[in-house]
Amino acid sequence: MRRKLMLLLTCLLIGIGLVNAQTSKVTGVVTSEEDGLPVVGASIMVKGTTIGTVTDLDGKFTLPNVPSSAETLLISFVGMKQQEVAVKPHVVVVLHPDSEILDEVVVTGYGNFKKASFTGAASTVNTGNLENVPVISVEEKLSGSVPGVSLSSSSSNPGAVSSIRIRGMGSINAGNDPLYVIDGTPVTSGNVSEFTYSDAGTNILATLNTNDIESITVIKDAAAASLYGSRAANGVIVITTKSGSQGKTKVNFRSDWGFSNMAINYRPQLSGDERRELLWTGLKNYGLYGQGASEAEAAAFADSNIDSFAAKPANGWTDWKDELFKTGGHQNYQVSVSGGGQNTQFYSSLSYTKQDGIIQNQGLERFTGNANLTHTFKRLTVQVTSQFSKMIQKKTNEGTSYAGAVANYAFFQSPSSTPYNEDGSLNNGCGMFGVNPLYEFQHSSDRATIIKAFNTVKATYNIWDNLNLSEKISYDYMTNTNDVLWDRYSNNGGPGGVMQRIINRNEQLNTQTQLTYNKAFGEHNIDALLGFETEDNKYAYNYLSGQDYPGDLYEFTNAGSTSADSNIQSYRLTSFLGRVNYDFGGKYYLSASYRTDGSSRLARDNRWGSFWSVSGAWRFTHENFMESTKEVLTDGKLRLSYGVNGTQPSVYYGYMNLYKYGQKYNGISGMGIIGIANPDLKWEKNKTFNVGLDLTFLNRFALTFDYYQRKTSDLIYDLPVSQVGGYYDSSYGYYMPVNVGALKNSGVEVTIQTTNFQTDDFSWTTSLNIGHNTNELVTLNGEQNEIVSGPLIHRIGEAYYSYYLYEYAGVDPQTGKELFYKNDGTADARQTTTNVSEANKTIVGKHDAKVEGGLTNNLKWKWFDLGFTFTYSLGGDAFDYATWQHSDGGTHLYNGAVPAYYTLEDMWTGPGDTSAKLPVFQYGNNSQSMSSRWLMSTDYLRLKNLTFGVRMPQSWSNKIGMSNARIYFSGSNLLTWKSKGLTVDPEMPVSGVCTFETPALRTFTFGIELTF
Repeated sequence: MRRKLMLLLTCLLIGIGLVNAQTSKVTGVVTSEEDGLPVVGASIMVKGTTIGTVTDLDGKFTLPNVPSSAETLLISFVGMKQQEVAVKPHVVVVLHPDSEILDEVVVTGYGNFKKASFTGAASTVNTGNLENVPVISVEEKLSGSVPGVSLSSSSSNPGAVSSIRIRGMGSINAGNDPLYVIDGTPVTSGNVSEFTYSDAGTNILATLNTNDIESITVIKDAAAASLYGSRAANGVIVITTKSGSQGKTKVNFRSDWGFSNMAINYRPQLSGDERRELLWTGLKNYGLYGQGASEAEAAAFADSNIDSFAAKPANGWTDWKDELFKTGGHQNYQVSVSGGGQNTQFYSSLSYTKQDGIIQNQGLERFTGNANLTHTFKRLTVQVTSQFSKMIQKKTNEGTSYAGAVANYAFFQSPSSTPYNEDGSLNNGCGMFGVNPLYEFQHSSDRATIIKAFNTVKATYNIWDNLNLSEKISYDYMTNTNDVLWDRYSNNGGPGGVMQRIINRNEQLNTQTQLTYNKAFGEHNIDALLGFETEDNKYAYNYLSGQDYPGDLYEFTNAGSTSADSNIQSYRLTSFLGRVNYDFGGKYYLSASYRTDGSSRLARDNRWGSFWSVSGAWRFTHENFMESTKEVLTDGKLRLSYGVNGTQPSVYYGYMNLYKYGQKYNGISGMGIIGIANPDLKWEKNKTFNVGLDLTFLNRFALTFDYYQRKTSDLIYDLPVSQVGGYYDSSYGYYMPVNVGALKNSGVEVTIQTTNFQTDDFSWTTSLNIGHNTNELVTLNGEQNEIVSGPLIHRIGEAYYSYYLYEYAGVDPQTGKELFYKNDGTADARQTTTNVSEANKTIVGKHDAKVEGGLTNNLKWKWFDLGFTFTYSLGGDAFDYATWQHSDGGTHLYNGAVPAYYTLEDMWTGPGDTSAKLPVFQYGNNSQSMSSRWLMSTDYLRLKNLTFGVRMPQSWSNKIGMSNARIYFSGSNLLTWKSKGLTVDPEMPVSGVCTFETPALRTFTFGIELTF
């Protein structure tokens, strides 16, 4: 009877739709398209109801009772696009990353914010784009990716220092580099090399393994930067490293290998035959126009003298480019392990990198280790991070050094000079100054060994509700041992040899105490922070020198004579800060921050500086009156911010009178003044205004527009002082720092992002950024309106890097001499003259580009991915400061290399020649080198990086026990299109004044990634 009643009840329930006895079993697996890994925690829905969750660490799931009426399953996961699949016994689901969701997070170091609610100006580069650019330098990761960010360099030596400018320059003497923050802690950055024989320097950030970086955020306005107070006037670069996550333990291995060469045809030179013909013509012209000889007499004079300058060696012309430059190589290996459970997550990595430069004795070798552990004890969360690296950097003399490879190729040597003797040995004495750089390479070295450790411990305790108290202690340690050897056979070290060593050490201890609270009250949301910070920095160095070595064991104990010096400096920063963010209904956002810093670099009366910001945003597309536009304008936000940042002096003791023992006068040891006090020295103030507009159309096209203005007042200027009073220690400079100057930068930035295609098999996204910045010197030192420095002038009302030169007007058809505009301020100012003393210098250009930026495309089709970035710059100028070669036939051209721009077909050929592009080339000429003739346009377009990868299909990699397998090719600086007159690399020194910098590298890389 019971069985019959149950059967009847079941039939009734089926009949009214409460029970569906017809169900089926479905199994499957869910993985990520980005890395092929299981997606643990994915939700599975049918008709709006969740019927399962992926809990298996391999991404597998089983649904025992799927209604027969269900036709599709909807699988979703945070940060992934929802995937709909047809119901069948076994399904394989691949979730694609949702770029819109991923881009919503902006990391500021003092909290993470959704992009939709962020009121400031910041740009984020996520991990996907970072990993596809296998470079050593962190700065290279940003090139072309962020509007308003300019990258420049003086050397491509591995580990060299790069200069980054965010929205122009904001200081003269106090520094223009941004603040670098790693995982919420400000760190030491910049050049840690004490020796200046190489332009490269030693970039401390090169010790960081860039493959450990999760994301980089560039903060450009005061809305978030003001929380960093005295260190954020030039912007903040926030680096977030990788951490563990809940799920199956993953082991990732990646390796790449490749080679490199010059990215451009740097400073092309005439070949041996071309040079000989040109110099012969110059000798002939000397006879014709300098001596008044006949055509035949002039030719005979040239024939009899040409071998003194351009004789062809017995073994043929020397190609110094082939002799001095080589193909560089690089290799990289890394293994990482990550994973964790509900309470504990971890990430750890080890890596080895080696790179050889394109010049002998240039290279870098680096070992890094990284560990990140997070554990939660009920209300207490503890995070421990540890980064360790050892880097060995090899450098060579650069710039105008007699042993510099670039200077020898482009200046000191000629095709007639011979690097080898007849027996094949190196010739110790060739070229203009009798120095063979190949010989010097074998008898000199510059080697730096850097040990870097960065350790943090952070504990966060949940007091009540969303009220959290955190305490963080960070210790940043660096030591650099730099050895420079010129042995007793080298030109610099002879006859007894010279060995120099500097051991410098930098220690920084940072503590942070923060109280945070965030809470939603209906449509009201509040996020508040109070903090207290300290930073203690200690710097020390020891200098040792030995010379007069009797043998080849170059340690100081073997030196005939030695000397030593040492120094210890320290400073302390104490800070109080607070921040409040408020939003109402996801439409109105307000934010305010305040920070006060006390620095030991300033006198007690000026020690404390206050920095603040206010910002707001209006998400107008959430208003009712915008409902009709939602199908087209899917999101829109107006942002506004204003705030004050600061910059403390770059020197530690500029407000103090400094004395030093060990000074000698008339043979007696004593004490001398080496630093001049300015007790009134105070903070530089940087006031920043920003207005921005964010628009999204059709959920596919995003436009970001920003207008900004930043003005630096109380600019610290190094005022020169007389050395007569005994201020004679050059290491402290012959100047007194004073607050007198002001600079202003204003500009616009535009970023356009589009999703061109988005299907299961194919996706294509594009990002274009455009930046324009105008720089103006507002005031200088209170007494002068301008300062002339070589080809540059710093004049009030003009860009700081303006070129002040005689204005070139072409060639005089009758004499073949250079013509210059008089520019004398009269009605005849545009008249020309061949007598440069009758002309006046004027501003003829500036280094700042009118517009610069980048274009990035990322494409994926099934198992293939392609990404590439172009960088560009338009409207700027550079100056060729290799003035020794600007003579149209002077001594240096006849004894050294001759640039390829001296072409015979473009030169003046005689009286009446109106088509000449170049003046007469004549032996003994001494033309004007400070002329706009040597100004170069910096317009360029460069394929900055390109990566093409092939990923093994998931079904194949699973069979061999891997969740991901990918091979790829990557290249940097593969193609460069530039203005014809730009003979140097576009990534030049920040001033645009160029001599003999080692040019950027074109690299080719082949790599593999495996995940188990």
